[in-house]
Amino acid sequence: MNSEKRLGPLTEETAAADPNSVAVTTKDLENLLREHTEALGSGDLKAYTGIFDQKNTALVRQQTRLFENLRKLPISQMSYQTLQQEGRTQDSFGRGVTFNLDVAFVHQFDGIDLRPVSEWYRWTITKRNATAPLVVTKVGGAPAPMGDSKTVYYPGPWDIWPDVAVVKTARTVVLAHPSMAAQARRIAPIAERAAVTDLTFLGGQGVRGSAVPKGYVVTLVKGPGQLGSMYRQQKATEAGVSIPMPAWRRSGDMPIGASRVVMDTTSSFFGTAGGTAEIFRHEFAHSTLSSLDSAKFDLFGMENWVVEGFAEYVANRGAPITANLRYPEGQAYLAGQLSQPFEGKLPDNLIWDMKGMTSVHYLMGHLAMRFIDEKYGTRKLVDFVVETYQGGKGGEALQKVLGTDEAQFQSQWAAYVRNQLG
Repeated sequence: MNSEKRLGPLTEETAAADPNSVAVTTKDLENLLREHTEALGSGDLKAYTGIFDQKNTALVRQQTRLFENLRKLPISQMSYQTLQQEGRTQDSFGRGVTFNLDVAFVHQFDGIDLRPVSEWYRWTITKRNATAPLVVTKVGGAPAPMGDSKTVYYPGPWDIWPDVAVVKTARTVVLAHPSMAAQARRIAPIAERAAVTDLTFLGGQGVRGSAVPKGYVVTLVKGPGQLGSMYRQQKATEAGVSIPMPAWRRSGDMPIGASRVVMDTTSSFFGTAGGTAEIFRHEFAHSTLSSLDSAKFDLFGMENWVVEGFAEYVANRGAPITANLRYPEGQAYLAGQLSQPFEGKLPDNLIWDMKGMTSVHYLMGHLAMRFIDEKYGTRKLVDFVVETYQGGKGGEALQKVLGTDEAQFQSQWAAYVRNQLG
């Protein structure tokens, strides 16, 4: 958890009565955010940027760009909400106060996000004297209290790009830097077909209803540096990623409100239309199932061999395993030519990212999904994966859905792997 001391804003009742006292109350902050929200909704740029330090031309320019970017996105609702405040909001001697306010930008992409979600900003706010207005002097991402990312779903492309190219299809919204607009237009139809493929397949296997998104928000970037700096700030090693986002003030049994898919267009997947379609099917599978995540705390998270294996299965469904790019690596694994020998055990999360082994672990998970499909049927496979997402550990889910224990399953799977790769 973040160790910074956090203080709640003053209420009207605790604000000092001395007219020379400088105080910022809960109501002051609520009014500031309400008026900021109204300015965005009504398209009033002057009012929207008026709360920022007008002497800081870079900040005003940044917020003008943000306003213009947000106004062109297909977002059905947007608002700014208080999260938490750090620092003193009162001075009894009439001196100005400066404090940090963490603000949630609550938003929902129309027809795609299941629930509103939030991106977290940190505003530095100053009140120079008792009669002065609140002025925002600095804007950045709020520090994440936990997790790998340094920020909480910040920055979005609207925060850092000079403009946003938006390409809409029936089931996707593709966002790109203006310099990539033509590429976005070429890629969007591929993304649309991948969306149709995944939603049709999963819907046909019983994954349907209000907990399944109707589409996906995709952001195109160039290189791992940009991939790790979109909706998060952390080191990235993937070619693409689906980032689940908690619902804002969630209620009921749907903790995840939406996902954001980010694709590195410099990866080898984007060298061919087939590779592009494959990675979209993979990440869209993650996004579709993320809404079913129970979000129950687990020290090691859901088993990667299930989560990644199923996404690989969906991405490559219908193609022979011999056509998989990882197939030669799998053969080398069985032949004892990798850093670790094949011992007939599914890779657990502790060894998943072991140096030189991550790629073949994806293949092992993929083969586990194929094995379940061939032995128990596709519907049972999907039921098993959904059970895992909803909190069933691997062994428990295997017993509940497939009627087999973990030792027996691993033994049968290992024989299947040797048959497929031998």
